Amino acid sequence: MKTYATYDDGHLLRLLSTGDEDGFVSDALLLTLTGRGYEKAFSLLFERYRDRLYSYLVKITKSKESSEEMVLDAFLKIWTARAALHEINNFEAFLFRVAHNRAIDFLRQVQRHQHEQVAIWDAMQHLKASMTDELLLKADTEKIIQVAVKQLSPQRQEVFRLSREEYLNYDEIAERMQLSKLTVRNHLSAALQFIRTNLDKGTELAILLVLVSPHH
Repeated sequence: MKTYATYDDGHLLRLLSTGDEDGFVSDALLLTLTGRGYEKAFSLLFERYRDRLYSYLVKITKSKESSEEMVLDAFLKIWTARAALHEINNFEAFLFRVAHNRAIDFLRQVQRHQHEQVAIWDAMQHLKASMTDELLLKADTEKIIQVAVKQLSPQRQEVFRLSREEYLNYDEIAERMQLSKLTVRNHLSAALQFIRTNLDKGTELAILLVLVSPHH
C-alpha cells in the first residue's frame, strides 16, 4: 500500500480534493489524513465501507440493529486508535476481520444469554414450586395446631397464645396471668406435648420446627 508519511498536510489535502491516483482517493490517503486527525477523511472512509460492512454483519448476526451498532463501534475504535493507522497495510481486510471477530463475539454472547435465561427460568420455576409447597405445608400445619390448641384447657390455651402470638417469655406470661414461672413452664410444655401427639407423622418434622420453644 502506498504511504504518505513524508507528505505535508497541505499536499495531502490537495490530493483529497483532486484524487491521488487517476482521480481516485485511496484508502492509504484517507488513513494517513485520518491518522493526522482530519475528520473529513475519516468521514469519507466511513462512507466508503459502512454499507458493505453492515451487509456483511447482517448476514452473520441476522440482527440489523446489532449490526448497525457494530459498524459504529468498529469505526469509533478506528478513530480512537487513529495514530496507529499507518501500520495497517490492507485496511479493507483489517476492517472486515475486526467485524467478523465482533460478530462471533456477539453470537457467543447471544448463545450464553439464552442459556442463562433458560437456567434462570428453571431456577425461578423450582423456587416458585418450593415456595408453594412450603406455604401449603405451613397452612396445613397451622390448621392442625389450631385444632389441637382448641382442645387444651382455657388457661393452657392462654399460655400457649401469649407465648406463640405475643412472643412473651415465661416471666412475662407469669406476670400477666398471675401465675408462677414454674406453672407457666409446665402449662407450655404440656401444651406442646399434646399438640405433637395429635399431629400426622408425615408432617412431624416440619411441625416440630414450628413448635420448638424459644423460651427458656
